[in-house]
Amino acid sequence: MKVVVSGTAVTLLIVLSTSLAAQFPSDYTLCPKDDQKCIVERIGTTFTKHSVGIPGIDLVSLDPLKIQKMDIVQGGNGPINIVLNFKNVDLTGLSQSVVKKANGFTANPTKMELGILAPFTTLIGAYKINGKVLILPIQGEGRSNMTMENIHIQLKWTGKLVDREGKKFYQLDKLKATFDTTRFHMHFSNLFNGDKALGDNMNVFLNENWQDILKELKPAIIDAFVKIFQSVISGVFNKVPYDELFQ
Repeated sequence: MKVVVSGTAVTLLIVLSTSLAAQFPSDYTLCPKDDQKCIVERIGTTFTKHSVGIPGIDLVSLDPLKIQKMDIVQGGNGPINIVLNFKNVDLTGLSQSVVKKANGFTANPTKMELGILAPFTTLIGAYKINGKVLILPIQGEGRSNMTMENIHIQLKWTGKLVDREGKKFYQLDKLKATFDTTRFHMHFSNLFNGDKALGDNMNVFLNENWQDILKELKPAIIDAFVKIFQSVISGVFNKVPYDELFQ
């Protein structure tokens, strides 16, 4: 199983220049370190009120989160054996997220944790698929829509403060992700070279068997989440000295 994610919104850029200071929006209030309640509220505000991004701290747009390329390759002898390629897709819905947990934002951070709950997230864009799903062959190329309802995402990462040109920056080393959802919807247009009957039947089959399909694809989706969120989080930590993220 292999997952490749790339794109403007999910490319890790380490900015070493200190010529431009970090700039927060005028209505953005920083929290004291260790004030967990304030930090949870502030990160929640970032999702809801600043989902278009904050260029002054290198925070990319969160809704939509634009992904130029994402490949999911599920091989082996399991019930699902596919190559699924996405291009120029938008991940939407994160602006409605509720932050449930934010731990580890301390004076000397090592381990951090973030838990968010979104009523829905949708991945929309161009796709190409070839392989087998459960007992049926599948192939096609067109537009796709993959939506998850009530998705609970847990992110945990480790790192440390490092000195860089007289200031301390948080260096994220390793991130892990898990998620749960109450429903997974899929729709792929133009399956089987546009054969409407075969395509409609396959889409019905995919949605009737979403739980089995998600169980098989979950590790690949988690790998994609890890690459996406590690890039987004690291972009901010690499831009802003750690102390400047707080009062």
